[in-house]
Amino acid sequence: MAWNVALSREEIEFLMEAGIIYRDSGRFAQAREVLTGLRALLPQSDTVLVGLGTISFQQGDFEGAAQHYRQAIDVNPRSAYAYAHLGELEIFRKNKEQAAEHLKTAIKLDPRGKYGSFARALLEFGAAVRYQETV
Repeated sequence: MAWNVALSREEIEFLMEAGIIYRDSGRFAQAREVLTGLRALLPQSDTVLVGLGTISFQQGDFEGAAQHYRQAIDVNPRSAYAYAHLGELEIFRKNKEQAAEHLKTAIKLDPRGKYGSFARALLEFGAAVRYQETV
């Protein structure tokens, strides 16, 4: 039996917000379940993929986060949202050059929007970060 489910824009926004609320409250399994379901319904959504990446990021799974962010870029090569989060990830991976490259791409793609703004703030943060030497 094949299912045909068409969600309204409001329903999609509600589910996305539910996933983010679950993520931000530390309920990662529920967040992943909601966003994975949304991904099945919206396979070409870079936003859902970035959302899944942020769950991995918050759990410390940087490789999983990178995979989701790169999939988002594959789906939408102009996703400032994905580039900004990929830049953030590279800051945490202690790779400032790669972070700056991704963040500058996000700024170029969304110069006056919220993702460009987010990327600018991360670029400043990344420039200010001093990594502690490990012994």
